[in-house]
Order: sequence, then structure tokens, then C-alpha cells
Amino acid sequence: MVDQRVRSELREVVGRLQQMQSVLAVAITSLREQSADIDLDVANLLQLAVADGLHVQVDKLQAVIRRLPPTPASKPRR
Repeated sequence: MVDQRVRSELREVVGRLQQMQSVLAVAITSLREQSADIDLDVANLLQLAVADGLHVQVDKLQAVIRRLPPTPASKPRR
């Protein structure tokens, strides 16, 4: 049986990865808006090498969490 702690830790990892995605999106947008040649190259590299791969990994982790067996309902205390 999967411990609730494992499910919680996986959700925490997903949350942190999603925060990284947000920061990365801001950096990419900022670099693209500066329109310097090297900035556009760096923005494209970040998008292809980091952002796209990060998105795939978040999706995979979320799929793993969805496949985990449900946690048993907590038993009432006597």
C-alpha cells in the first residue's frame, strides 16, 4: 500500500517543478522581449533544452500520482 507520505512528497515535487516552470517562462519571455540576437538564442535554448523537458517530467509525475492506489479512509477514533 502506498503511504500518504509518499503521495504528499510527490505532490510537493510537482509543485516545486511547476514553480520552476513559471520562473523559466518569465526568463524566456524577458530574453525574447529584449530582442538581442544572443538573448533570442538563449531563450530558444532554454525553451528546447529545459522548459519542454521539465513540462514532460511534470506530466509524468502527475500521471504516476493519478495511478497510485487510493489511500484508505481514516478510521474513526474510539
